[in-house]
Amino acid sequence: MDCNRRAASTGMTEIVDDTVAAASHNSSTEGNTASNENAPFLEKEQLQEEEGLLPNDRWKLVYFIILLQGIGTLLPWNTFLTIAKDYFIDFKLENANGTEYQQNFFSYLGVCSQIPNLLLNFLNLFIVANGAGLVRRIFGSLIFIIVVCLFTIIMIFVPSNTWPFTFFLITMISVVALNSANGVYQNSIYGLMADFPFTYTNAVILGSNLCGIFVSVLAILMLLFVQDIQLAATIYFGIALLTVVFCAVTFHLLSKNSFYRYYVKKAARAREQKRNSLLNTSDASAESQKVPPGGEDDDIAQRLPLSAYISILKEAWQPLFNVFIVFFVTLALFPAVLVKIQVGEQIDGYIEILGIKIQADLFTALAVFLNFNVFATLGNFIANFVQWPSPKYLTYAVVPRLLFIPIFLFCNYIPANNRVFPVLISGEWNYIVLISLMSITHGYYSSLSMMYAPKVVEPSKSGTVGMMSAFFLILGITIGIIFTFVESIIFSA
Repeated sequence: MDCNRRAASTGMTEIVDDTVAAASHNSSTEGNTASNENAPFLEKEQLQEEEGLLPNDRWKLVYFIILLQGIGTLLPWNTFLTIAKDYFIDFKLENANGTEYQQNFFSYLGVCSQIPNLLLNFLNLFIVANGAGLVRRIFGSLIFIIVVCLFTIIMIFVPSNTWPFTFFLITMISVVALNSANGVYQNSIYGLMADFPFTYTNAVILGSNLCGIFVSVLAILMLLFVQDIQLAATIYFGIALLTVVFCAVTFHLLSKNSFYRYYVKKAARAREQKRNSLLNTSDASAESQKVPPGGEDDDIAQRLPLSAYISILKEAWQPLFNVFIVFFVTLALFPAVLVKIQVGEQIDGYIEILGIKIQADLFTALAVFLNFNVFATLGNFIANFVQWPSPKYLTYAVVPRLLFIPIFLFCNYIPANNRVFPVLISGEWNYIVLISLMSITHGYYSSLSMMYAPKVVEPSKSGTVGMMSAFFLILGITIGIIFTFVESIIFSA
């Protein structure tokens, strides 16, 4: 059970963010590689890019900075979860052994992380900002995350064995603060990148999956070579802190980049044209309330009425639905169900696979977490070059992934005498291959869904749809996690 909890902590949110899509480097390449079915969809972006002379992203600098932001959206929280079992439960709360809050630490962790994240993503939709407004939100959330990481490192060296419950409360407050800031950070990044080509949106999700690979490898190395839990915690949070600082520094450099400024200006132009169009209509005041424009560095903020969101939702419901389904299916299985599937016979913490004995938690780290993150990243990468099916038909590919839920549940999930239904699928290679298949489809379809969403509406609405995509992503994750409790109840005796 400890192995399962440790494994669950390593990957609870390593997908939190597996999302986004891609395309070729410029509009002409997209036009050559797209199918006839995608042609009208891609022509729309091609025409947008032909509004002015498109500067080059020299050395792919903007792309790699955005890729780094994708890593930054998940690394602090992933490292927090990875170290949770050994550091928080077994070390810091050792004197609280047997207490309700220690035994249900991960349940409290889930509630205090996902609910604020979902709430802040939701609120961020209605407090509309564009351009400089989103940039300020990104910097503000990064500073907040840096403060939480610093505080967490300090608390490693503060003796708390005489006040475990107080330490638990402080930890939960830190979790709320971290995930609230993460929610704003992630939502704003997606909103900003919605005005850029496919590849740059996909860079965010590709970065988040690379983060998952990094944390999985780091967890394996720590398991093998680092026995001092305080040292391990310091390494984890130190890496997270340095990464977020680097994210803030490199993001600041974007404002000086001509490629970045081109798309920011282009988005500002599109919204200004929309503003002028509304001002020329008789119901302009009912449609929106806006601050006066002030150029590219102005927020161009809008107070959209509820009817405007409903209208946007009607236009973009299909890709938003796809985002939700992709993440719901994945989080309904990974990691909670996958780590409770027993493969082979476990004796004294070891499992025998193909005649080789391996630590059970090491096998889980390799077969579940590293396997998932590698193949999810591969799926994101493929989406850079292949976008099929088209937005109109993607739902027909996404919905069948729901079949993964019963497939994995009919593996040896909740083994021994606790299981109600018979085991229909067995064998370690079936288990590993199924995880790989589920992971690569997650990476590919999450990229396509996030890629398509901002592009199915007119440019003036793309930023709002980008943030709506982030909200539906977190909603899918939250509902998926909640559904794991339903699965456990159904299959347990």
